[in-house]
Amino acid sequence: LAALLRSTPVDRVEKAEVMYSAPPQYHVRGAAINIVMRRSHDAAFSGEVHGNYTDRCFASWELGGNFVMSSPKWSADVMYTAACGKSKTCYDLLSRHTLDNRLYDIGQEESITGEGWSHQLRAAVEYAPRERGRLSAAYTASFSPDGSGISRSQGNYVGSLSQKVGDKSLHNIAMRYTSAFGLDVGLDYTHYDDSTRSTLENDYADGSRTAFDVVSGQLVDRLNLTADQTHRFDSGWELSGGAAFGFSTSHDWQHYTVLEGAPVTTDTDSHLDEYTVNLYAGFGRQFGRTGFSVSLAGEYYRLGDYENWSLYPQASFNWIPSDRHIVQLNFSSDKQYPSYWEMQGAVSYIDGYSEIHGTSGLRPSRSYGAQAIYIFRQKYIFVLFWNEVPDYFVQTAWQASDRLALIYQSLNWNTNRQWGANAVVPFRIGRCLDSRLTVTGLRMRQRCDRFHDMSFDRTKWVGIVRLDNTFHLCRKPELNLEVNGFFQSPAIQGTYDIGSLGSVDAALKWTFDKGHASLSLRCSDIFETGSPLTHIRYGGQWLDMGSQRYSRTTTVHFSYRFGGYREKKHNEVDTSRFGH
Repeated sequence: LAALLRSTPVDRVEKAEVMYSAPPQYHVRGAAINIVMRRSHDAAFSGEVHGNYTDRCFASWELGGNFVMSSPKWSADVMYTAACGKSKTCYDLLSRHTLDNRLYDIGQEESITGEGWSHQLRAAVEYAPRERGRLSAAYTASFSPDGSGISRSQGNYVGSLSQKVGDKSLHNIAMRYTSAFGLDVGLDYTHYDDSTRSTLENDYADGSRTAFDVVSGQLVDRLNLTADQTHRFDSGWELSGGAAFGFSTSHDWQHYTVLEGAPVTTDTDSHLDEYTVNLYAGFGRQFGRTGFSVSLAGEYYRLGDYENWSLYPQASFNWIPSDRHIVQLNFSSDKQYPSYWEMQGAVSYIDGYSEIHGTSGLRPSRSYGAQAIYIFRQKYIFVLFWNEVPDYFVQTAWQASDRLALIYQSLNWNTNRQWGANAVVPFRIGRCLDSRLTVTGLRMRQRCDRFHDMSFDRTKWVGIVRLDNTFHLCRKPELNLEVNGFFQSPAIQGTYDIGSLGSVDAALKWTFDKGHASLSLRCSDIFETGSPLTHIRYGGQWLDMGSQRYSRTTTVHFSYRFGGYREKKHNEVDTSRFGH
């Protein structure tokens, strides 16, 4: 967003709406920044080509281009990116697992590599005659054919080798019509296909062996329809209302073929149909330097035999007593959904000791949040915040009580609560340094009355500090150096104790050819300290996990723009619930 704003001429921006609690007609969860651009009715052709080279233990590269064509009534844009990469991740695990009153010291080292091609394509067209509404359509696709991965686990309990190959593809069609009188109608359809073939071989320390093949996959079809109407009266009042309908069907399967030994495997083949109906109404008004908005959404949700009715209120208040002072009060509520695979009862295997379990009956969580924001001189920001998430879910580890197995599983908790304060302080030293200091302090409370065969109710104070610095080394040609640092104190996640973490990033950017070309060199997590060490010392559970290798990433990026190209923002396809 910052790069977009820097590259956009002021006369092309009609207005920018900063919302810590977006109203329901935006169909955006939580905070949002809506930049309203003035529509260009000139005939033009512009574009950008770019390339990346990234080194993170292995080399990866990416090539792509974006092109935009516009006329007085029509505009069209197309984007294509191809990437080929290889990655490596390592984990260390130390588990003191108690079973039948006997303590087992299990140490494992896991090395995971993956490689493959990925392609992304987006094509869009828009028809927008002057003051007669707007009609747009977009097609987005991504493909990852023949992706492969190898996972090796070595330790005193089991040596495992897992190999997998798979294909992934996604197709999305989005259409939207906005009338001149405030009616906004949208349609969004997504098809996702993921198929994987894998083999796992386990050599246990007691001399036994197991091996099996797995054919697994996921098919998802998702449809969303929205209709919104906003009417602004001459008196300053604004009324809004609308509806949204969502339907998705997910088919997940895993079929095992035992090759050696007698491993515990179960074939799964499940279907989930999910329905969501949302109706909302709201109103608001601007009184000079004071404005407010209030809305209420009612939602019906059905998943199989489970039905739920919920209300989601939203309110915001803005007061600008002068150009130096801005006050905002916000309250919002929403719902978060688990991935489709998490909602199934399937089991997948990382190695001969670690497993990932789905959870039949896993439910969406609700969230309620409030913020009080004070902005001084339009750049110093101070925030008080509170956030409550009933039925919160997240994946955590559990040492099984009936066998030697480490189970990763998502469960619904009673609540996850956070409250605290945040401050953003930008400052400048001469003409050579622009800096921004962000400080956050918060109190966490996490409670679950039914966590496997025990419960927890834990609290923790957490501090976060981030400092971003831009050194202007040269104005003509433009040469900038960025050095950014981040630190977080120890935190908690369920029964986890998460150690402190921090990172230092640096980037050097050269802009030349009258701003058309840029070349940058970036190195993130220079000291490889950005991944935390986690521990469990709770309720008889004892576990250490960590990854402090292969996180340093070096990237060289080149881009060239022609024809006055300005990057066009578009909605990303939501893929958070897809995949195994």
